[in-house]
Amino acid sequence: MTGGFCTSSAKVTSTGGGRLGLAAIAMMIVLGRARAAEAYSWMIRSGHTSCVSCHVDPSGAGLLTAYGRDEGADLLRTRWSSNENDEAIAARGRFLWGLFHTPDWLLLGGAFRPAVLVTQVPDGTGGTNTTNQAIFMQADLRAGIRAGGWRASASLGIISNESYASIAGQVVSREHWVGYAFDGDTVTVRAGRMNLPFGLRIIEHTAWVRAETRTDINDQQQHGVAVAYNNQLVRAEAMGILGNYQISPDAFRERGYSAYAELTPHPGYAVGVSSLVTHAAKDVVLNAANTRQAHGLFVRLSPWTPLVVLGETDVTLQNPSGGPHATGLATLLQADVEALQGVHLIGTGETWRPGGPEPLTSYGAWGSVDWFIGWHTDLRFDYVWRSMALGRMRLDGKSWLAQLHVYL
Repeated sequence: MTGGFCTSSAKVTSTGGGRLGLAAIAMMIVLGRARAAEAYSWMIRSGHTSCVSCHVDPSGAGLLTAYGRDEGADLLRTRWSSNENDEAIAARGRFLWGLFHTPDWLLLGGAFRPAVLVTQVPDGTGGTNTTNQAIFMQADLRAGIRAGGWRASASLGIISNESYASIAGQVVSREHWVGYAFDGDTVTVRAGRMNLPFGLRIIEHTAWVRAETRTDINDQQQHGVAVAYNNQLVRAEAMGILGNYQISPDAFRERGYSAYAELTPHPGYAVGVSSLVTHAAKDVVLNAANTRQAHGLFVRLSPWTPLVVLGETDVTLQNPSGGPHATGLATLLQADVEALQGVHLIGTGETWRPGGPEPLTSYGAWGSVDWFIGWHTDLRFDYVWRSMALGRMRLDGKSWLAQLHVYL
């Protein structure tokens, strides 16, 4: 599901209990928009440093290729039997668990995520406010084409909350693009609505490195033209951003570029850089003309096959017209241990310092278990704690999220 944009640097100008109440609302918004889409950067543990062989998107996430489905069926899930043969695994890994066969050039997929979310924040009187939500987080169908060098991908889904990314009421298209791949997918040129090439492509899209750079794969896609390069040593992509044409008026649309480059000097070790600069006549958050920048470093390390460490540091710069400039810093460090095949124990730490007149740093910690229990199915449980700096105040909040993910 696509959630609306939220930011942890909301300004609160009231005082006393009212101020704390508004801060609590801000905290609930931040913790309550825990949506997800598929992108497993920890697949580097299996030797998959490049994304283009498994995904139609050359930088990863979204629709899977036939090879990606085979790898997912073989590597992701818990094996309940040792008697499975390669042919049976490949058949069950295909669209609709192998019940529906498509031509080689046509790729089909889908993702469905029902979830339960519990959030606790202070109520300003010494107690806590607890909210319980049953959420249909995601309901997307996907289709793609791989015919010769031609590439195309599109998604269509139903959302259950308001979002500026929706195209027709409760209907949303996260991405839709067409392109051409040269030299066996070494170079891919695309045009349409796409994920921004920046940093780690992770499913924790409310993490500050994704939310504060506005580069998550949930609802921050943009229209533009992109060129991607992939080989065994380097993967990179640069995108000229033309704006998000699922929002209006035109003043809200950002234009500029986003790019990353990642080097893999040794199997299991990758390091990358990212850069983004955009300008909007009326920033969707600041409501003023703004030139926004984000520049950072990221790493993916697997020194031991069961362990993957992901890290990212991003500097953000806001230059609103008529307002104070701000230089912020967002960081993330995550360790994923695959204790048994298909069972992931994940710990994540993060920080966010918005800069400008906001003097304090926010801190967050995630504890997660993700169990790929069978064919195309996983269960995930997250506990998220955040100590939010709002002006000179600090507000602690907690959330518990349980979700079932089924992909066709």
